[in-house]
Amino acid sequence: MKRGLFGFFFVFILGIALIFGCNESMAGQADAGKTSVKQETPAATPSPGPAPAGPAKPAETKEPKKEDKKSIDGPKILVTKEFHDFGEIGPGTYHTCTFTFKNIGNKTLKIDHVQSTCGCSVPQLDKKDYEPGESGTIEVKFHAPTTSGETKKQLYIVSNDPSNDRAQLELRAVVQVNVQTEPAEVSLMLNKPNAGLGPIKIKSTDGKPFRITKFTSQADAFTCVFDPNAAATEFTLTPQVNLDVLSKNPTGVMTFEVDHPQGGIQMVRYNALPRYEINRPRIILQNVKAGQKEQKEVVITSHYGDSLKIAKSASRAGLMKIVKQEIKDNALTLTIEITMPERETATRRYFSDELTIQFDNSQEVEIRISGWFAN
Repeated sequence: MKRGLFGFFFVFILGIALIFGCNESMAGQADAGKTSVKQETPAATPSPGPAPAGPAKPAETKEPKKEDKKSIDGPKILVTKEFHDFGEIGPGTYHTCTFTFKNIGNKTLKIDHVQSTCGCSVPQLDKKDYEPGESGTIEVKFHAPTTSGETKKQLYIVSNDPSNDRAQLELRAVVQVNVQTEPAEVSLMLNKPNAGLGPIKIKSTDGKPFRITKFTSQADAFTCVFDPNAAATEFTLTPQVNLDVLSKNPTGVMTFEVDHPQGGIQMVRYNALPRYEINRPRIILQNVKAGQKEQKEVVITSHYGDSLKIAKSASRAGLMKIVKQEIKDNALTLTIEITMPERETATRRYFSDELTIQFDNSQEVEIRISGWFAN
């Protein structure tokens, strides 16, 4: 009986324990479910997008800050536009433009003059004084160069503006030349027929016919036959050389003037190898004394095998004489003695002389001296 009661009691206790354990387990699961809900992040609500773009607004343009006149004590020049671009123009043509300026200072602006450069001219200014706030204009005339390419010229308004007494102006242009000359440069030899000069071709690049109106050369070393009434788009000419003149003027320019509106002045530069070349054609003497003697060495080279034997020599002022000479291969080495002259006056420092040398083939060369006395 006792065993039966004990068994019943044990089963009873075990049942109660199971019931309470299951309840706690379910409660824990419920709590865990509640925690999961709390941690869940709700879906984000999309933020409203930007409002539809309206018509584009133009970029805001700010007026340039005006000069604070209270901070300026004196005259001050302000050029409205400091440069003028003529664009593409013809060679040798004439053009005009106007520059505007204003006195933004608090005292009278006085224009002294307008300094121009080569190719530009400014007429005499009728008005030179400008009160504060007053404006003025300057008219500039421009003569285009005759060669092709970009060109720039500067001018300066000279005034009493203490901060800008030389206000710069600039002219710009591109010179378009529609006539070409080939070759533009030639190298000549005195021992060749016609100095080795061949035909020269002058032609228009735009297909427009033109006439050759004038030919010139340095010291008339060349002559050229052409018909000034003949018009064509291309000419072939062969100038003839004067060898005696060319030997004395071995470097120079031949020019052809044409009537093409964009022809310019056509140039052919030439350089002839001289018969004789002097390494020191001019001797400089500085801080010398009267009666002082100096010796200088000079080398004369014969490029064409011409004679180097001296027939005679002469000094214009009697200050130079040859004291030694030596010929080796195609070179003549001279030792020249120079005697300094007496000073004419205490203030006169400069003196000069030329030594003329004639070879036995009648060819001549000159050696010069330029000297300054010591103070």
